[in-house]
Amino acid sequence: MVAVARQPILDRSGSLLGYELLFREPNSETAEVLDDREATSTVILDALFDVGLFDLVGESVAYVNVSRDFLLSVRPLPLPPRRVVLELLEDQPVDDALLGVLEDLVAEGFTIALDDFRLTAATERLLRYASIVKVDVLEHTDRSLEDLVSHLRADYPGLTLLAEKVETRAEWVRCCVLGFDAFQGYFFARPSRLQRSRLPTQGFASLSTMVELSATEDFDELNRIITRDAGLSMRLLRYANSAYVSLPRRVGSVQEGLAWLGAVTVRRFAMMVALASVHDVPNELLVTALVRARMCQLLSGAGDSTAGDSYFTVGLFSVADALADAPMQLVIEQLPFRYDVVDALLYGSGALGELLGGVIAYQRGDFDAASQLIASHRSVEHIYREAISWTDHSIAELA
Repeated sequence: MVAVARQPILDRSGSLLGYELLFREPNSETAEVLDDREATSTVILDALFDVGLFDLVGESVAYVNVSRDFLLSVRPLPLPPRRVVLELLEDQPVDDALLGVLEDLVAEGFTIALDDFRLTAATERLLRYASIVKVDVLEHTDRSLEDLVSHLRADYPGLTLLAEKVETRAEWVRCCVLGFDAFQGYFFARPSRLQRSRLPTQGFASLSTMVELSATEDFDELNRIITRDAGLSMRLLRYANSAYVSLPRRVGSVQEGLAWLGAVTVRRFAMMVALASVHDVPNELLVTALVRARMCQLLSGAGDSTAGDSYFTVGLFSVADALADAPMQLVIEQLPFRYDVVDALLYGSGALGELLGGVIAYQRGDFDAASQLIASHRSVEHIYREAISWTDHSIAELA
């Protein structure tokens, strides 16, 4: 089966616009695929009939790479126009045949994006049909990027300009200043400033609660941590009494919830609530953390045991630096993390760290870096989709 991942695309406010589908062919030694038409066909058919488009992107829009040959040979296109953005791959021959099929696709309601756009006489002909222009910001100097944005803004004011490979907050700020409308990359999962001596207040209380919860299995201690926060207690009781849990009787206290649900389930839910309570961070950071945590748990093979909960926990904590808006080293120094979690987060060592590293690589669509994980867990693509589905349900419960 094709290895499929998704990468979020956010607007200037941090709201989700959609996901680009990233993939690797089965048994491929690299994420690069030589036959664009075959590769695109595989992604489309797999997304529609095997993986399931809705399983991958939910109610969001899917951005799918397409080549010139594919567009010319596959008619009609077996995709729902309102659910996908067609990304025309870079370096495609531009001729009247391609322009004609793009005109037809736009008339059918499809949105066209130009991937890794560079302005030439040939590519400028494509702008008439495009709604979105994606620019690889790492492939441009500051001056050339500024010139490109200025030209597109002046001559094609209706275009959405999308900066891709935005991996740090500093790059995001730079692209905002230049005038980009949308951003692709994991900048939202990184701290914005790297020089600090103390943790800022943002996220600190929530992280402290999460660390406390992760450090104990004692019912009385869990009860104390949860009940001191009225909001956390209320949400736990609401969760315990929901149709999703379906307990045989109504729960009236945190202690009852612990008795019925067990320490592992209650601790995990309470940590998720604490994570979701951090203000001024994109919702996609919560999604990223939960998908990562669930994948770690499922791939560990330890299920809902205490050992499985350790893998889940390290997945959640992998975004601690973004939550605190501070370097991970500083977060580790000022909060009492367990030693095995410290080794995993800072050095990628131990069983927790090795699995976490592979899961992060897979989630980002870096299939070369995730090759060992893919080779050792043949069901990783299925587990990835299961983690996405579980995350969607969990966020609905958290809300």
